Amino acid sequence: MTEGVPHMQPRCLCTKTMKREISDNRIVKIEIHQPGPHCINTEVIATVKFQNEMTLCLNPEDEWVQKALKKRNLTL
Repeated sequence: MTEGVPHMQPRCLCTKTMKREISDNRIVKIEIHQPGPHCINTEVIATVKFQNEMTLCLNPEDEWVQKALKKRNLTL
């Protein structure tokens, strides 16, 4: 028997992606998480400012997401 924290199964951070386009001036930052042992998908996570800051998962295949990434010199 081992002690300590139980082994957690790594998983994707995004279960759903944002369907509607977000205005570029609302996006505070964008992070790209490449596929790996934790998740087979490329995940794009944006911090967005509405009334409060929130994080949203974006579909990396959407044209508007690709434009937002290009504007910030980020590549998938």
